Amino acid sequence: MRRAIGYVLVGLGAFLLVLAPLARWYVTPKVSVAPIGCDTTSAICKDRVNLSPSSGLATTLFDPATLTERTNVALVGQERVRADVAASTGADNRTVWDESQTVSDSSGTLVTADTMRIPFNGNTSQMINCCNANTDGKPITDFTGINPLKFGFGIEQKPYKYFDRTLNAATSMDFKDVETIDGVQVYKFVQVIPPTQIGTLEVPGSLVGTSAPSVQAPEFYANIRTVWVEPTTGVIVKGTEQQKQTLRGADGSDKVTLIDATIGFTPENVRLSAKAASDGKSQIDLISTVIPLVGLVLGLVLLGLGLFLVLGARRDSPRPPAGAHAVHEPVA
Repeated sequence: MRRAIGYVLVGLGAFLLVLAPLARWYVTPKVSVAPIGCDTTSAICKDRVNLSPSSGLATTLFDPATLTERTNVALVGQERVRADVAASTGADNRTVWDESQTVSDSSGTLVTADTMRIPFNGNTSQMINCCNANTDGKPITDFTGINPLKFGFGIEQKPYKYFDRTLNAATSMDFKDVETIDGVQVYKFVQVIPPTQIGTLEVPGSLVGTSAPSVQAPEFYANIRTVWVEPTTGVIVKGTEQQKQTLRGADGSDKVTLIDATIGFTPENVRLSAKAASDGKSQIDLISTVIPLVGLVLGLVLLGLGLFLVLGARRDSPRPPAGAHAVHEPVA
């Protein structure tokens, strides 16, 4: 019986020693991939669509109906993300997300609306050139950045190239600090986009200081984008933007402010995002650290104990007395 128990313990110990590196080096990468479709464990999920509500204030907002600037306008935003399951196959953990975003004033009047289709590596969040990637129907040509909707798993305290939908290109987003939000440790990153011309807009000349009936006024865009990211999962727990868009005159100075606003995650969105990030981190830590460590330690203990019982049982087995089986010649 002692020897049988020993063999069982040896088997269990060997199994755990195999399980430890398997969990760390095989299972962990398999689960560290962006989800294809949300579920009840996501921050806010409805009908398989991730929702990210935001709110803010426009200190200045241009009203195209009256050609005047409004001040101190409350804003409400909603971002919707749905995974394209059929397209999310192939090399590099290819994942494709379709996103739409709207911003309205407090009366429900639409301020902005846009769409984005982002193919990316589900583990690193590096964007991939495929699958009709576009912003508002305009093809994306710069794939050097990461998916702006989620950082990769296991991020570091370093700059990242972060895609900006308005520029339709990626610029540097720099690591700034380590902070804690709702009990979750996060990395703070800031992307500063200086005033950059993004096109022209036909407007009455009087708006930009000319006597011409209409002119193509240069449109400029600037933004200070700040995100707080849980580093293990890459989940954006909180995000804010300080965005400004203006029209410039012939002298190069700003003549019209189209929008000057700060908008960010609602408190409820932050709370639920922090919880989703914490739950995801716990699951990854369990698979990547706890199970391998426990498997290694317990596997060595069981293997050692099993070998002790097996070898000890052999030493303790009774041996026949010396000469017990000797054959004696009959005495004549």
